[in-house]
Amino acid sequence: MPSPADFPARLGRYVIERILGRGAMGVVYLAFDPHIERQVALKTIRRELTADERPGETPDESTHDLTARFLNEARAAGRLVHPNIVAVYDYGEAGDTAFITMEYVRGESLAARLAQHVRAGSRMGSPRALRWFVQLLDALDYAHNAGIVHRDIKPANLLIAQRGECKVADFGIAHLDTSYLTQSGTMLGTPSYMSPEQFTGDAVDARADLFSAAVVLYEMLTCVCPFTGTPSAVMQKILNDSPPAPSSLVPDLPGYIDAMLMKALSKRPEDRFASAREWRDKLLAELAADNEDAERTVLGYASPAATLDAAPASGASKASGVSRNWPPEWIAQLEERLASHVGPVATLLLRRASASAVDVNALRERLATYLPDDDARRDFDSLLSQLDAGSSRALPAQKISVEQVSDATRRLTIYLGPIARVIVRRAAASAPDLHTFHARLLDAVPQQKDRDALRSEWEKEHD
Repeated sequence: MPSPADFPARLGRYVIERILGRGAMGVVYLAFDPHIERQVALKTIRRELTADERPGETPDESTHDLTARFLNEARAAGRLVHPNIVAVYDYGEAGDTAFITMEYVRGESLAARLAQHVRAGSRMGSPRALRWFVQLLDALDYAHNAGIVHRDIKPANLLIAQRGECKVADFGIAHLDTSYLTQSGTMLGTPSYMSPEQFTGDAVDARADLFSAAVVLYEMLTCVCPFTGTPSAVMQKILNDSPPAPSSLVPDLPGYIDAMLMKALSKRPEDRFASAREWRDKLLAELAADNEDAERTVLGYASPAATLDAAPASGASKASGVSRNWPPEWIAQLEERLASHVGPVATLLLRRASASAVDVNALRERLATYLPDDDARRDFDSLLSQLDAGSSRALPAQKISVEQVSDATRRLTIYLGPIARVIVRRAAASAPDLHTFHARLLDAVPQQKDRDALRSEWEKEHD
């Protein structure tokens, strides 16, 4: 256990508490941010890396180049605000150390979970594995649509939070690791999870992440990594061999799991799924058509926080009685619109949501959990609002719209992390108008420069 003398007392404004781990880039610290009183993770560049110049560069040029890349990757990763991606809050430098401030996830890595099962001689179980895997596909779809490929999907980079959700770590940072260090002759990452094109040096796109994700799913379902051995042996297997079907190791796995994994593990990118979204939709459709246990898996893939939000409290259900009797024409239109975003599983999701929702807001919250992005949520909410406007049981108009709450949550999360959701909801519940709503949110942002930037954004939109 490192003693406090083994690490700095502070980096910038952050108070270092302990070492969380050591990665390819450097040390990862648990730290405390005194400005907003929360724990964060700080990922740093190893000093010896910045001291080694690449061919043709002086030490100063190499150091400047790596630091610039580190900053660029931090900016890229900072654009990703998704419940299944570890948030990036800030970039900083202290002396000759550059660091990225990230969300601190209390929990353990998927690698640690798998190791526990291997030691115990047990398996993870397909419902849990598939629930986490759908969350991984959600995160990949979101990042790929933002133009960011992870390049290092593996169990060690998937964190299982205390409440059970799966979060992908090191988006963007993995790109830096690969792009910089491999040029120095160092094989970075874990070869067992790399796609064929990463070994051959061919162009790498989002489909490389899908290959790596398939290796992870294979291991989750079987507790056996399909590609093992020395680095050279692993490379040959990935380039030339196909692993046995997972059902040969776990006979009770359905056939569609074999088919999906073999497709995603294709040697040529064009033979794999075209996108994470395509794979996600097909998997959810197969699960929905399977059986009641699979149905629970589909509905349980959202993070526990979202599930809790969607589930009515016991007191509320007693007070409001039975669920609302939804007009059939509503259900038909909502199902068609929902299917355009989530595929055939829409029928199942709408049936379950409408069976327990007591009003329009409850139905909106339950179904918003399953929509892949803000545009889809706005589109679905627009239809629901149109239907509700013609109903005699329509709810009073909100002072702050759902779209404004969603937009504010997305923006504030960049500065505050997950707590932004709570702050936005409280402000929306009490603010008499949009100006007051934004003013209260600005008060929660600790840095003046960040407040000014956010205020400027909102002012430009309202001009």
